[in-house]
Amino acid sequence: MKFKILFLAYIFSTILASAQEYAVESIPSGLKSRATAVLRNEHISIDMKNDNNITETVTRAITVLNKSGEDYAQLTVYYDKSKTIKDIKGAVYNEFGIQIHKFGQRDFKDYSATDGVSMYADLRVKHYAPSMTTYPYTIVYTYEIKHGQNLFIPYWYPNRNSDLAVEKSTYQFSCKPNLNLRIKAENLQQDAEVVSNDKGKTYTWTAANLNARKIEPFSPLENPNKMVVKIVPESFQYFKRTGTVNNWKDFGKWVHDELLKGKQDLPIETIAKAKQIASQYDNPKDQAKALYEYMQNKTRYVSIQVGIGGLEPFPASYVDKLGYGDCKALVNYMQALLHAVDIPSLYCVVEAGSSKVSLDESFANAVDGNHIILCIPFENDTTWLECTSNKSPFGYLGDFTDDRLVLACTEEGGKVLRTPAYPSAGSLQKRKTAFQVSKEGNLSGTLHTSFTGSQFENHFSNLYNSLPDQNKQLKKYYDINNIVFNKIDYKVDQADGPVLEENLDIYIRNCVVKNGNNYILTPNIFNTQRNIPESRNRINPLYINRGYTDIDETEFVFEEKLRGILAPVDETVECAMGKYELKISSDGQNVKYYRKLEIKDGTYPPEAYQAYFDFITKVAAHDRIRYTIHTAEAN
Repeated sequence: MKFKILFLAYIFSTILASAQEYAVESIPSGLKSRATAVLRNEHISIDMKNDNNITETVTRAITVLNKSGEDYAQLTVYYDKSKTIKDIKGAVYNEFGIQIHKFGQRDFKDYSATDGVSMYADLRVKHYAPSMTTYPYTIVYTYEIKHGQNLFIPYWYPNRNSDLAVEKSTYQFSCKPNLNLRIKAENLQQDAEVVSNDKGKTYTWTAANLNARKIEPFSPLENPNKMVVKIVPESFQYFKRTGTVNNWKDFGKWVHDELLKGKQDLPIETIAKAKQIASQYDNPKDQAKALYEYMQNKTRYVSIQVGIGGLEPFPASYVDKLGYGDCKALVNYMQALLHAVDIPSLYCVVEAGSSKVSLDESFANAVDGNHIILCIPFENDTTWLECTSNKSPFGYLGDFTDDRLVLACTEEGGKVLRTPAYPSAGSLQKRKTAFQVSKEGNLSGTLHTSFTGSQFENHFSNLYNSLPDQNKQLKKYYDINNIVFNKIDYKVDQADGPVLEENLDIYIRNCVVKNGNNYILTPNIFNTQRNIPESRNRINPLYINRGYTDIDETEFVFEEKLRGILAPVDETVECAMGKYELKISSDGQNVKYYRKLEIKDGTYPPEAYQAYFDFITKVAAHDRIRYTIHTAEAN
């Protein structure tokens, strides 16, 4: 009996200790502030036995505090021919730390991780999401992955997410004692603990008690206090390709020599075709433009992510024969066409996306960069090409790859370059409208808009739609009740810009409200500014990703005679981040409206947000002003 009592006491104490480990009440109260989830304990271990035998082991316990944090409970693990999942399992605990569910590999969904446009892809994903509706709860899981290459070593970002508090996170890297590493560490609480002996060396980084951060609108893309550890071996292996890299110059040369050399093997007929096209022009830039348009008409973009296809392009002859390729293959093909007529060009690695993210200039690596573009360094007139689009004008990158550092891979080595920026004054949407106002308050007239710079793409895709689809899309662009488009016309002027011209004949029923002998006119019909959130006691700088300028000019001609004129309006609202001009005047039957808003991109101190908030608030209020206009019959 005594033995049974002791055994039951042992079992009870074990269960109690386990429950206490994951009980929500044991989380320090300060970590719950502003957090949607808390990383209770994380251990990431990278064991590099040799260049093509790396074991990544991850153990993670996350407490989800509320529904907003449920994404942190989802486990997504990618794998392909170079990454094999060896083990994966876990459990779910309630708020008292009592286990309520276990899961293993059989509970995961396994599917292709293609992006919807991939023709070939061997990347797959295992995904698990617990079916929980009661909060808080804790998910604990462990998985092991075998890597067959050491060019892509997972980075450590313990405080990457602003709404995730961190109780403890550990990152451990083990390797042979004589392996040379390049390590970049930023904003850490303490230096790595390094243990070295004849068998190997181990680096261990630890972070603890990291509070969730206040989420503030218009904050910089990267948290300036983000903790990070990046590791890249000086010598590496990737799909049987080896290399030694200390900087971007080395990495760019490795890409050129190992992945690009010998890939520009065009057939004799295509070389002759390229020369024939180029022979029609004297200027090398005009020759390049003609070849770019030839490439656009001949090829289409598909994503190819098989094996080393993630880094290495298929040969130019492959694209020439089949008429398709991914970004790497299409850039390589365009480069081969230019080479055929002796126009040099540069194969460039870029981190693409609407947010401007540059390569880490101080730390060469293969993780940065998800896209390839082409640079043609004409003398005093560098031109950049987006080769995956068969619609983009020659020399136009748009907001997908503008204004960021990229890597040009050349025979001499890598060169860090910056893609062109679109200044706010040049990113122009200029709209001019002329309306006839009927006695019933209906509008009929013309609307002409030109789009340049980063705003060129605002309506560009509609140029290639069918007429019914153009009409449907315009009703989304111009979200106004009772609007009808009687005529739709688009054209692109590439002489200076490029510039997209949109010309519309429109009719809007009951747009101007008739109230007895008065009209109620809201002159800003198409371009009203929305308010932005307040941000009191701000911590982060104010970051405006991209600047622009909008100009709207509208003339209203009333069918019915008006009595007197409106009091003229001439106002300017200004701050460091932008400027707004508003002018309204009337003369006889005419009312003229002019609006100009310029927003300037950049990073500003935290205290500037209040001035920006006040500025936008005034702009939004002016954009919604209504005016009462008396008719000649009014008393």
